[in-house]
Parts: sequence; structure tokens; C-alpha cells
Amino acid sequence: MVKRIPVLLLAILLLSGCSQGGTVMSYSERQAAASKLDLRLAQQSNLLGLKLFSQLRDKSGGNLTISPYSIATALALAYNGSAGETAEELGQLLGYAPGELQKLNASHQALLPVMQDAGPGIELKLANSVWGTSRLPLREDYLKTGKAYYKAEIRTTDLAAPRSVTEINGWVSKHTEHTIKEMLDQPPGPDAVAVLVNALYFKGGWKDAFPEENTRQAEFHLPADETVQVPMMSRTGYFPYAAHEDWEAIRIPYGDEQMDMLVILPSERSSLEDLETRLAEGGIPAEEDFENRQGTVGLPRFTANYGTDLKDAVQALGVKQAFDPAKGDFSKLADTPDPIYISRIIHKTYVDVNEKGTEASASTLVEMLAGAAPSVKLPFQMTVDRPFLFVIEDRQTGVWLFLGAIENPLLTH
Repeated sequence: MVKRIPVLLLAILLLSGCSQGGTVMSYSERQAAASKLDLRLAQQSNLLGLKLFSQLRDKSGGNLTISPYSIATALALAYNGSAGETAEELGQLLGYAPGELQKLNASHQALLPVMQDAGPGIELKLANSVWGTSRLPLREDYLKTGKAYYKAEIRTTDLAAPRSVTEINGWVSKHTEHTIKEMLDQPPGPDAVAVLVNALYFKGGWKDAFPEENTRQAEFHLPADETVQVPMMSRTGYFPYAAHEDWEAIRIPYGDEQMDMLVILPSERSSLEDLETRLAEGGIPAEEDFENRQGTVGLPRFTANYGTDLKDAVQALGVKQAFDPAKGDFSKLADTPDPIYISRIIHKTYVDVNEKGTEASASTLVEMLAGAAPSVKLPFQMTVDRPFLFVIEDRQTGVWLFLGAIENPLLTH
């Protein structure tokens, strides 16, 4: 008789698009609320993103985009179900030791309403859900934590039946404004313990759109001394801008400037790889490097899709036991004699940048098994015509929603 191995899936989805969303807090009200948050959560989430980004870039070139906040939220949900050495490893990864788990949860709880009320010009929705099965009920304490700190919806379904795909995909579609309609293509299986889902939906236009009549075909220099013609958007105005001998950076705001896209361009004497190394080391660009200056920015219109299993990258950062069928300890999630372990962490993203703003989506699936002021300087000209890095960031909370590298704006995958 084949021994059944319970499975846990954890899925996180982020989406963004361009539109005006209904909000409650003004910019100043949201700034006041954000000032009361513990910045440690955003800092640790961003740091985790940088570490994973570095691991992934070492293994593959090309366009790459991840969502640090999405991944950190997914792993926080899993962390709450862990114990022993598994919890210690996940705590090290997330920057909160097991004894600080309550602080991590409280920080997520405080951040959630501020993130959801993104302020004028931006709509930002977040949702969490925990899907269990009647065959192996999840621990009540775990469910209470999910509801209290992550506002998670608790659902029960037959994770071995085809209807579980319909139900989970339907929930995902609803909470991503029908942008992602298929998270699962088959049931998690008869051994599934639970499916944990985090969804984020972002819609925001540039504070000042790029005039479509300014967009022209222009050369973009690829890493292999080749060039391609890309649609280059262009806009003149005042921007937070920073320049260094090895790079230059600009922040292009969304809404009322509470969020923006940070674009970092290596100089012609430098490279994307050098910039990634320095970014991972921290300190560039520093906040004090930026000045509000008049200038013209040229940014290619691009669409990028990316998908990968984060398992190897997370293991490379020191998380071993969580993936070990014989040693994984997620005993705070469910009561089973067999170890519960992570088998996969699937992360998918989609980013589309155009004259009106940015549309982006991300999906992370963690599969777990149980078995074992204006400047007087001259106007600047920044043309993003070679590989670059970008961050979609919440300036008020400090959270990075997306972190990416674009080597070729014409490649969609």
C-alpha cells in the first residue's frame, strides 16, 4: 500500500494596473498612519527580496521580476505553522526569530489597512485565505492567527476533487479583478493538508502620464553588444533624481507620489551585474543622493513575464529542514504523525509598463508535503537605453511590491 503524503500549497498573487481607485485616506493622513508602523517589516521584506533576486540572477540572465512583499507574506503564513528547527530557519530568513513571531504578526496586522488604503490615485487590495480539508482539520490556533493578523478567509473543500480547482481559482480571480484566472490547473491531491493564498491587486497611473505622442522607436543596447528598436516613452518634468559615476536613478511617481517606480540605470562604464552586486550590498541609491530636479526621462515601454520555483534559492539562503521530508516540522499547522515539509515555492510575475502607468501581477505558490525643492542645476537627460533595474515601491510604508531587471524590453518571457 502506498503511503499518502499530505500536501500544503501556499499561493500569493499580486497585480497592478492603471486606473483611479476609490480611497479614504488623503496623502497626509496615510503618511501619518505609515509613520506609526514598525519599519522593520518592510526592511526585512525588501532584504529578503534582494537576497532571492541575487540568487535567481546568478542562475539565469534575461528579464526577471519578483515580488518581495508577496513572497515575504506567503512565508510568514507558513512560518506560523512551523516549529522547532524549521521555525528557526524560517525566522532567520524572514528576520524575526521564533520568539518574535508575535511581533511579526502584529506588524503585518498594522501594515495591512495602510496598504489597502493606498491614497489618492491608487487602488491597492490585499487578501489572504486558508483552504483546508475536512479529512485533516487545521489547528484552531493557526486559523485564529490567520484570521486575526492576516484577515485570512477560512475555507474548507475537498482538495482532491476537481471542484477545488474551480473554487480556489475563482477566489483568486475575484481578488485580482479577474486578471489571474488560473492559479491551479489540477487539484492539490488526496494528500493535501491545506492551500494558503495571499492576493494583492494594485492599480495606479503615473502622477503625470507620458504623452503618447512623445513615444518614438529608439535603440536599446543589449548585453551582447547588439541593439534592438524599442518604443521609448519620454516626459519632461521635475523628478527625484540621483547621479553617480557608475549609475543614475530616478523615481517616477504614481498617484500623489505615495508610490513610485524607482529606475536604476548603470553607466556605460558599468554593467547591470555590477549594479546588482552593489544593490545587494545596500546603500545605493541612498535617500540623500536624490534631488528634485528638472529633466527629461526616456523609459522603454515593456512587458515582462517571469516564473520560477524559489525552492533552490530559499534553500541557498539557509532554509534546509523546511524542505526535508524527514525533518520538516509544520506541526503547528495540522496534527499529523508525518512531518510536513515544503516541496515547491512557485512564483510568477507579470509587469506591463506603458504611457499611462504600470500593470503588474505576481503569483507565488508554496507547495508543502507532510511525510517526513527645484534644483538650480542644469536639466538632466536620462534615457534608459540599456539593461536596468526597477523597483515598484510604497514610499510611505517602505514596502517594495516588485523588484526587477530588464535586459531586453522586447522579450515578454
